[in-house]
This record gives sequence, C-alpha cells and structure tokens, in this order.
Amino acid sequence: MSFVNELFERLSKSTTANDVQEALASLKSIQDPTERARAASETISLIDKYARELLGRGQYKNAAYQFFSGAQLIQQFLSDPNSENQWLSASADALAKAAQEHISWKDLLGGAACMAIASLLRIQTGDWNVSQHLDAFIKGHDFSADQPATACLYIPYDLAAAVNPENPNPSSLQRASNYTESYLLNTKPAAMFYEGIKRAIETTRLKLMDSVKFPSIRAVYEFDHDVIFGEQFTLTVKLENVGEGPAAEVSANIKIPSTLTIISGSDSISVPQLGVGAQTTAEFILLCSSGEGKEELSVEIPVHVDFQDILLNKNSVSLGSAFIPIRSEKKAQKILDQLRIIENAISEGISPLKSLSISEIQPLSSSLHTILSNISSTIKDNIQEGDFSVASNGINQLKQMQGFITPLVKFLSQYSELYQKMGEDFQVIKENTENLIKSLDDIEKQLSS
Repeated sequence: MSFVNELFERLSKSTTANDVQEALASLKSIQDPTERARAASETISLIDKYARELLGRGQYKNAAYQFFSGAQLIQQFLSDPNSENQWLSASADALAKAAQEHISWKDLLGGAACMAIASLLRIQTGDWNVSQHLDAFIKGHDFSADQPATACLYIPYDLAAAVNPENPNPSSLQRASNYTESYLLNTKPAAMFYEGIKRAIETTRLKLMDSVKFPSIRAVYEFDHDVIFGEQFTLTVKLENVGEGPAAEVSANIKIPSTLTIISGSDSISVPQLGVGAQTTAEFILLCSSGEGKEELSVEIPVHVDFQDILLNKNSVSLGSAFIPIRSEKKAQKILDQLRIIENAISEGISPLKSLSISEIQPLSSSLHTILSNISSTIKDNIQEGDFSVASNGINQLKQMQGFITPLVKFLSQYSELYQKMGEDFQVIKENTENLIKSLDDIEKQLSS
C-alpha cells in the first residue's frame, strides 16, 4: 500500500482531531521536498474526496474539519494562499450547516459555537463582512437566555468591529479574546479548530497594529533617604501608565534583596487594567539590621513588569531599580546642623552693613542675603532628595562665602568712615568757600561806593 493510500486509510478511520493531526504530521517525515510536495498534493485530493463523502452523509462537523485540515496542509507544504482560502471557506460552509443542525436539536450553544468558528475561518480568508452570515443565522432564534451561546456569537462580531475602517474599536479584540477563552474553547467543536480560532484573533491583531495606541509603564520610587542600620523605613513603588493606550493583566515583581527584612508589604503588584495616566501602588516597611561592618551599604531593589496591550501583545519590561543607601549614622540632621550654624554666622557678619550710611552699599547687603537664602534652599532640597554629597558641597560653598564676609564688611566699614570724613571735610571747605565769596562781595560793594 502506498504512503498516500495508507494515510487515507488512517484519515477515513479517524474519530478525533488528534488522529487526523497525527496522520498529517506523517508528511513531515518525507525528507525529499519534491516527493513531499507530491505526497501532499495527493493527500489533499484524498482529503477533499473524503470530506465530500462526509458532507453527503450529513456529517457536517467532520467534513468541516477535513476541509480545515486540508487548508493547514496547504499552508505547511504547498504555500498556496488562494487554495488555502478556498478550503477554509469550504470548512466554514460545512460548519454553517452543522450550526443549523444543532439548532434543530435545540442545542443553542453547539449551534452558536459552530457558527462562530465558521465566521472566524472566513476572517482568516480576509472576509470581514461576517455579520451578514451571522445575522441570517441568528434571525428567528432567541439566544438571549443562553449566555455562553450569546458570548460565542459575539466573538466574530467583536473581531469585525475591531477593524471597522470607519470606526475601529481595538478594545473589542480584548473582549473577543476573553469570550474565546471563557466560552468558545470550552465547547466540543472548538477543540478541532483550535488553531483556526487562534489564527483569526491573530489576524485581527496584526491588522490593527498600525492604528492603535499602546501603553507604556514606568516605576516611581519613594523612600526615606536617610536610613540607618537597625531602623525601619518605608519604600513605595508606584506603577504609572504614561503611554497612549490601556494596559491589561499588569503584574509587577518587586525583588527585595535578602539583606532586607520585609516587615510588611507584598513583593508584587497585580491589577487587571491600568488605564492611560492611571497609577497603582505597593508599599513596604523594610529593615536592614546590619551593615556587615560597613559605614554605608547601597541596596538595589529592581522592578519587572508584565502586561498586555489592547492587541493582546504580551510585554515584559524591566523598570529599573531603587538604589537605597543605608548608613551607620544619620547624615541629614548633621548637615542641617552645620547649615544652621553657618547661616547664623553669615547673617551676623552681614548685619553691620545695614548701619552704614552709604546708599550704594545697601544693594550689596541685600544681594548677599539673597545668595545665602538660595544656597541654603538648594542644600535643603538636596537633603530631601537624599543627595548628601551635593548638600555637603553646598556647605563648603557657604564656608567659602563666610570666609570673605568678614574682610569685606571691614573694608566697607572703613570705606564708609573715610567717605563720612571726606563728607565732613567737604562741608568745611564748602562753608569756608561760601564765607570767602561773601567777603569778596562785601569788598566789591565797598569799592563801588
């Protein structure tokens, strides 16, 4: 018996989808490409003959599966899209007849499932106008009392709505996928057409790729910046969708290292949906009991997130890490104490300028106060953000400022005294000059008389 006849014998006796798939997989064992293509063509002819025999006997679901298997075989071995679509259409037509048959048995779910699968096979061929087939099928039947049946029929409607050129609705792809998992794949016909159902959803997803907006998730870390060994501290991890589309099935893993003890909090965040601009938060109370003899220990806490976009693409992204320094002593209060001492010293050093009588010196006094205030404010911001090295640099700047304040004030005070003495001398010269002019006027008057 030839390979093809033996395969046909196996196909004709098969009662399950697995048997047929196993038979078709035998073609892959043929190594020679030419021989494999010839065997595939002959097998397709036999499948077509067998499928039509099944149609004649009214075994519509089995016939539909044979046509579908032929389409798969063409895709794998012959790469002929037109022929593949013809076989998918033949499978869809057979399933539509099976759907009517189930309705006559008053099996609404079976009928709805067969019709839904038929529509999904048509979508694979590029026929998005599946509503005309569905409308004709639904007409005259009431599916409203059967939720699974209604959900099955919604699936192809939703996929067609997702790619509607006038008003695309990508969110309906998610609903179709949910209904597929919850209802359609739980019905008996679906097991035979599992690949076809999944391919229809994938076809929809690919068609939508250029017309949808996608999510982007970032992590924001908030924690105490001045933490010492043996002291509890709080870490907050916020996930925010900063993209243009919603994220679904969001699951973030927060990897707390073994050097930290978790007093409270969960090491994961899980939310079914994170809309555009939405946030979700996890909060921990942590403790680092020992620095193992070190003055400072930097602890890294990485965050990784998995989520789906509206086209069911699965995304797995690293969101970076929180780097938390833990020390043997507090730094913030130490720097703040230094800042307070230097601020007072500089303010006291500048204060004599206020009493100087020269008007040009007053703006200088005001400018020095402004500079002091700006540097002090920046240092406090650095401490708040945990940038203690930068804050220490600011302290050094103030120390330099303090160093030149005393000689500057001394010089300006001397200048002010000199300026005042010059003013007094100028007043004497002015009075003497006025007296001289008056005397000269008197002399002139006497001479005139």
